[in-house]
Amino acid sequence: MSANFRKSQFRIPDWDYRRDGAYFITICTKNRIHFFGEINQRKMILSEIGKIAEECWLEIEAHFPNVHLREFVFMPDHMHGVIVIDKSISVNTDPLLKENRFQNIGSQSISTIVGSFKSAVSRKSREINPVFAWHPRFHDRVIRSSMELDRIENYISKNVENYHS
Repeated sequence: MSANFRKSQFRIPDWDYRRDGAYFITICTKNRIHFFGEINQRKMILSEIGKIAEECWLEIEAHFPNVHLREFVFMPDHMHGVIVIDKSISVNTDPLLKENRFQNIGSQSISTIVGSFKSAVSRKSREINPVFAWHPRFHDRVIRSSMELDRIENYISKNVENYHS
């Protein structure tokens, strides 16, 4: 199986991933190492790196003004989240952040958004643990209905509770 086939089989042909819509994102750490924390008594306890990742996730809207974040969760070795691209969102040009952690925010595609997030987390996390790394790819799914969105957000909200190590 060629690398191009493996990469393309998960994407919708002819779909523009800058297009308005809701996207279910899953991003894993390299080798599924528990960088983000641990689950204790059905509660996710974020590590210092987990807190950095959560803070950077929440900053996505400030760096990508046409993006709205919905349900998300950080697990020990991965995270799930819903990103909504909506170009009708009015852009506030007031400075929102003290520090511009994100780079390459021009195209506003799902790949650019996730790549910028991963880069920001990596830079800050490697100050704490130099071996921090992401899996090189991420999984995305275009959410095609409000019923599917509800099902995915329910899955995300119950992820910690249903986690089995």
